[in-house]
Amino acid sequence: MIEELQDFFLARLGRAKDMLERAAAGPLLVRFMVFVLTLVAALVAFPAEVILRPAALAFAVVLAALPAVFPRTRLVGLAILLCAFGWLLGTYAYDQIITIPRLIALATLLYLTHSLAALAAALPYDAIVSPGVLLTWLLRAIAIVSASAIVSVLLLAIVKVVIGPVFLVASLVGVLAAAALAWLITRKAG
Repeated sequence: MIEELQDFFLARLGRAKDMLERAAAGPLLVRFMVFVLTLVAALVAFPAEVILRPAALAFAVVLAALPAVFPRTRLVGLAILLCAFGWLLGTYAYDQIITIPRLIALATLLYLTHSLAALAAALPYDAIVSPGVLLTWLLRAIAIVSASAIVSVLLLAIVKVVIGPVFLVASLVGVLAAAALAWLITRKAG
């Protein structure tokens, strides 16, 4: 039994060594960008009182490494979820003021993390990637984020004018519309 475990771990170690030797610059760059974006998202999301502690910084680094090292797994979603939890922790437990720039920055970082993790998951580790492909991918993602930010700020301006029961109804309709859209997309994909 112990010999089988040793063989298993030695085989995995040999595979990891082979992957590192054959890894190309493009996929490594994409994974590095996933790491950086996730780390910055964690720094933006968590309250300063928490994230400046050494243990919390170490946690943020490990959290950022998970989607970069394992982009094909649910660890990407877990990292994004933990960043959102950090935002909620700061808002509710540490009474941080919600500001539009910080909210847009976090949403942008999390979207780019998810988008680049999807690209990293699709790229074999030894793929030769043209810089144009990476640039096109990033420009498309940034265009989507920019359009979302503009629409969000406009909608927030409208909400400031119409606060009250209309806001609650609009929020519920928005959640139902998002759920219906997700249902339609999953139905089409399946």
